[in-house]
Amino acid sequence: MLITSNPHTHSTYVDGKNTLEEMIEAALDLGFIALGFSEHARQTVDLPYGLSLENEIKYIENVKLLQKKYEGKIKIWLGIERDRMSVADKTQFEYILAANHYLISEDGECAGVDSTDLIGPWVEKHMAGDWMKAARTYFSQYADYVVSIKPDLIAHLDLICKGNRKNHWFDEESEEYLSYAKSAMDKMISVCKVMEVNTGGIARSNQPCPYPILPLLYHWKKLGGEVIPASDCHRAHQLGSYFDQCPIYLKEAGFTQMLTLGTGDKLLEVVKL
Repeated sequence: MLITSNPHTHSTYVDGKNTLEEMIEAALDLGFIALGFSEHARQTVDLPYGLSLENEIKYIENVKLLQKKYEGKIKIWLGIERDRMSVADKTQFEYILAANHYLISEDGECAGVDSTDLIGPWVEKHMAGDWMKAARTYFSQYADYVVSIKPDLIAHLDLICKGNRKNHWFDEESEEYLSYAKSAMDKMISVCKVMEVNTGGIARSNQPCPYPILPLLYHWKKLGGEVIPASDCHRAHQLGSYFDQCPIYLKEAGFTQMLTLGTGDKLLEVVKL
């Protein structure tokens, strides 16, 4: 099955390697009918990894210009990846992709959970090396954030696993770990029913599977949640990376349909698997 949209796309405004227009041209080359930009929102920590106020204004303006330029060729959506530490006004965007990239200590020291070099020492220092405590905190804070912001989509649910697959800090399929993630999902589903199946980790860091792992995807299906493939793209040549594997992965979790970005006024449309 051909996947013809991506809701999770970055650009040179923050940490992407290609411009907005280069991403659009890559999408057209792939036969996409819709593309959603989701730049990292302004935030209160780790400032280089979020839009500055100046770039936020430029980002919004330029996406709107490109929406007009490519009208009739491809539907362009103006989104934002809004982290738990973000200060961006969500009303400026057509959709919100909620994310949690950080653990922050009581004294304000933060570490990105997707940065192996930072999160390992942080957990040793602030949680005495207790990775289950770190996972519990991560998922609890993520769930509370999703409930508070009521996003359109939920991004890379189990991003905390990224470094674990190299360092083996904890067992991702242990009952304790899964219980923390499932508890978060139980809360999230009350305000947002759409979770991305994110292939970005496979493309950029040799992860063995998309986020989330299958046991969690099973649970999301059981809750009545819906899913949308997303490449979390930072480089134009990876825009559709591993999308050929997504339908197989979704079927394995029991899904018979998935969502795609819409081509009209409606953000999401259903596609049968």
